[in-house]
Amino acid sequence: MRRLVNDRRYRDAQNQVVIEGPRAIQSALNVGADLREIFHRPDRSEVAATFLKDGVLLHEVDSDVLNRIAESGSPQGLLAVAEVHDSGLESIAECRRVVVIDSVQDPGNVGAIVRTAAAAGFEAVVTSPGTADLLSPRSIRASAGNLFSMQFARNINLESFIAALLGEGHLVVAADSRGENDFRSLKPADHMTLVLGSEAQGVSGDVMKHASVLVTIPMGQHVESLNVAVAGGLVMYQMQAMDND
Repeated sequence: MRRLVNDRRYRDAQNQVVIEGPRAIQSALNVGADLREIFHRPDRSEVAATFLKDGVLLHEVDSDVLNRIAESGSPQGLLAVAEVHDSGLESIAECRRVVVIDSVQDPGNVGAIVRTAAAAGFEAVVTSPGTADLLSPRSIRASAGNLFSMQFARNINLESFIAALLGEGHLVVAADSRGENDFRSLKPADHMTLVLGSEAQGVSGDVMKHASVLVTIPMGQHVESLNVAVAGGLVMYQMQAMDND
């Protein structure tokens, strides 16, 4: 169990993840996550029972044991193990709205991007090698379980993937401080992909050269940049607004 929390390779080999806390578990269930096991404190047995369905194993454990397992150290008395699988890139290319995360290393930021993307109607998320794992407990917690409502693929060669998206008719928008176009000037397109890079390095050069358009967010005089999740949210909601026009 602890290896699922700490070991990315083990998670990938088992096709399983740990979801911490009742809110994230409920969100994951609402969108069809495949729960396998639930671990709970004795005082949370009634709450744990609400998540039961055929084939799900229920385990009562001491608080100290649960807290040692949890990445957060405070899982609100509940942990769940769910089975997950990455989506195929061909399926993702058929989505109308895709967000690509390029070398963002903070799992809290990655999860926040996923949560905002789901709220803004994006259907898929793709990450590069060097990006924090979408399936780490911290990323899942920051996404409030919304990752499970989306298609996703991890550790993808972005240069070749972006080229494939362009071939499928996607308008690929790279958000970067080096962009020449105000993000509010974006024109609508049926299929759009947003690429977000790290705050330190921005979108990588090999990916940026394939982008259809480079956009930036105007800043006040004494502000260098926004948090990547905040910047991504602004552009994603601009894309959503175009859908509603």
